Amino acid sequence: EKWQEAIDLLHETNNFPDFTGRICPALCEKSCVLAMDGEAVTIRENEVAVTEIAFREGMIKAHPPKNRTDKKIAIIGSGPAGLAAAQQLNKKGHNVTVFEKDHAPGGLLRYGIPNFKLNKNIIDRRLGMLKEEGITFKTGVEIGKDISGKDILSQFDAVCLAVGAGQPRDLKIEGRELEGIYFAMDYLSMQNKLVMHEDVSQKEMISAKGKNVLVIGGGDTGSDCVG
Repeated sequence: EKWQEAIDLLHETNNFPDFTGRICPALCEKSCVLAMDGEAVTIRENEVAVTEIAFREGMIKAHPPKNRTDKKIAIIGSGPAGLAAAQQLNKKGHNVTVFEKDHAPGGLLRYGIPNFKLNKNIIDRRLGMLKEEGITFKTGVEIGKDISGKDILSQFDAVCLAVGAGQPRDLKIEGRELEGIYFAMDYLSMQNKLVMHEDVSQKEMISAKGKNVLVIGGGDTGSDCVG
């Protein structure tokens, strides 16, 4: 029952154990040496249990830096990498601004992972804390379109690019040019926007209503599409 010690240990190497405890594939658990003679350490369940009790008992609080530097840093992208970089740099006292092209921060967490796997109130809980710690978020701003890279470089002392892997891997096979074939992330982001009651253009709309669907790929992303 050393919950405070447990959450402190988790936070030493993991900014967001409340996220990883829900969506990490936990390869370490599958290769845990304890499983050679018994049960593996259930690290994912441990992370969720520790963070939820820590939140409930008020052990996880915002900790704004006591002193500020005069350095301004821009983080481009508000997915897990961008949020982690923002929190670490803010802890050092730098003035951090996070830019996100979508309607709300979260990146892949918000627009790529379905609610049944990661409820968005889990993300919003952390975002509220990051804002309380002094991090500024600017959403609906695409670098190179709404603001130039030159302007970013002139306004900030350093820039961290955390835009994610937005380029899907295509299959160069016969019939690929036919209609009705979509990339998983295009579908998942559209579906998440609908669930969050965001506007989805007719061009973005992908509907499988009344159709037989084939999902190619049986990993996490494929199972998210099936769900």
